[in-house]
Amino acid sequence: MQLADSNPTANLQKRNPGRATPPPSGRRLARRSFLGRLVTSAAVIALVFPAFAQSAKAADGDLNPAFGAGGQVTTDFNHSTDIANAVAIQADGKLLVAGTTYTNNDFSGEDFAIACYNADGTLDTTFGVKGKVTTDFPGLAAEISAILVQPDGKIVVAGGAFPLFVFLGDFELAHYNPNGSLDTSFGNGGIVTTSFPGQGSYAFALALQTDGKILAAGTDFVNFSSDDSSNTDFALARYNPDGTPDVTFGGGGQITTDFDGFNDDAFSVLLQPDGKIVAVGSAKNPTNFYDFAAARYLANSSIDPTFGSAGKVRTDFGDHNFDQARSAVLQPDGKIVAAGFAISHNGGVQNFAIARYGSNGVLDTAFSGDGMTQIDFGSCCQSAYSVLLQGDGKIIAVGYPNRVIRF
Repeated sequence: MQLADSNPTANLQKRNPGRATPPPSGRRLARRSFLGRLVTSAAVIALVFPAFAQSAKAADGDLNPAFGAGGQVTTDFNHSTDIANAVAIQADGKLLVAGTTYTNNDFSGEDFAIACYNADGTLDTTFGVKGKVTTDFPGLAAEISAILVQPDGKIVVAGGAFPLFVFLGDFELAHYNPNGSLDTSFGNGGIVTTSFPGQGSYAFALALQTDGKILAAGTDFVNFSSDDSSNTDFALARYNPDGTPDVTFGGGGQITTDFDGFNDDAFSVLLQPDGKIVAVGSAKNPTNFYDFAAARYLANSSIDPTFGSAGKVRTDFGDHNFDQARSAVLQPDGKIVAAGFAISHNGGVQNFAIARYGSNGVLDTAFSGDGMTQIDFGSCCQSAYSVLLQGDGKIIAVGYPNRVIRF
């Protein structure tokens, strides 16, 4: 049973932490599934829900016995490997879980997969086929990394689709009606493919503007190479509500941002109330290796010079090693919280890492004294893959701590 990380690089990085093995980039970045899942013989989409106040018999934090079987649900699509990467909540409280499904380690048959659950954890049989939907990209391996629900109940997912072992894929968006059928008024039969100038691309994150336009952010694989000449850039695309490119955004609806001519990857995208856009991820250079990185854009896609240094921010956690932000959230006061991991001691230590920035992109020294903090669970290879804000302003970072087992 496996609940996957929220993006296609996660498993590969868990298996290869530290400087000794270069972090995934280019084609390796896009196809974590080929490496990270070869050891997986069977998997199902899994949900686990705490009790909170739903059950008088359960204490806060206990599994909710009213959800599924003792607070847990697993879902098989077709006696297949089914991996969940993203979740969204509908206005009626139903849950949408999205990821990928494939059989017999045949990644050419890897499809977009979505399951819809009622509040009690049962599959919503009014959605798709008995609560499940798959979308095939013929001849391609396809995976969802992000999902959102529009105010009208329609569903948008984003990820990528790739020829088997070729890795030269594109941003892929799919649009579904509330019942799980593809929305044929969107793009080409409900699907939009976006090619960037490089050798391939992948969409990791989604955001919905108040005017109904859709933002997708990820990576443009400018140049793939197994040596230090590899180059990737932040990639953003904006779409009109019908899936057509928003030509008022960048060049034909898309922009790319390079930091230092090396590997730059956007894993999260935020929309400010003033219409500005913040992309958060990582950037590499020869001095600091990988750093937390962010770029801010005006609504018309031009870089915002009032943010950081000429619109860009990068943060090293002190060891000039592999630091990467995997998720970000915007506070009501305009501050930005980014979470991921930081590696130090020549790859021997990998901790949860969190940084908070003021609205101007400068580290907020009111947060942990210098704007940065690390959390050590006492194990190796610890990474935060999602960050959330509570109503009281407290920050929750979610991820995993791997433990070394010695025989």
